[in-house]
Amino acid sequence: MLLRTIRSRLLGLVVATVFPFFAVICIGLWSQLRDDQNRALERALDEARLLAIQVDDHIGSLENLLTGLSRAVSTRLADADANNALLRQVKEELPDYISNILLFAPDGSNIGISWNSDRRFYAGDRAYFQQVIAGQRLAIGDVIRTKLTGEWVVTLASPIKDQTGRLRAVIAIGTKLDRFQDALRTQTLPAGSIVRIVNEKGIVVPQSDNGQEWRRKRKPSFCSAKAARKRRAFSMAS
Repeated sequence: MLLRTIRSRLLGLVVATVFPFFAVICIGLWSQLRDDQNRALERALDEARLLAIQVDDHIGSLENLLTGLSRAVSTRLADADANNALLRQVKEELPDYISNILLFAPDGSNIGISWNSDRRFYAGDRAYFQQVIAGQRLAIGDVIRTKLTGEWVVTLASPIKDQTGRLRAVIAIGTKLDRFQDALRTQTLPAGSIVRIVNEKGIVVPQSDNGQEWRRKRKPSFCSAKAARKRRAFSMAS
């Protein structure tokens, strides 16, 4: 009986001695896990902000290009061939992720295209065209499959006005989604990273797999980072 009592007391002493160390280890592991999660979240937010700035820069570059072209093209239907030649020349000097440059009359008919084809199409049913006609200075359309090449693109459009402020034409430029990573610096992202571009309606427009391969995605989502510039219609989350 005495031996059993001694054993019980020794066992209790061992438990009382080990338990604090075990508790300290558990607390340390939990703290380490929480710190790792916080660092991962902070890095993701930093990367998201940087990518958002890159998207904003890309949109700003396209806007500047459209502004310059709006002063060079003609808004007359009779000058469509001259517009075609000019837009094709400009397109040849642009990166491969640029899909096409288009010029439309206010009724939606095409009066200039950078694609080397006689095929033209009506743009009156396109969201970007309707936004510009409604008075928007810079419009970003929905993701569409182009009627000319069958590629998934997102289009940026702006108005061309005369000196009186009357709308004379709509000029637009598209970005290919499957080559969009060429417009961004995603090579430094950690393996397994996923990048989403979200429009102002909270809908994921394209999504990358492992930060590189881009695909179309039409799923409601929330955005984790937005660029500060008010005109930007995209946000980037990672």
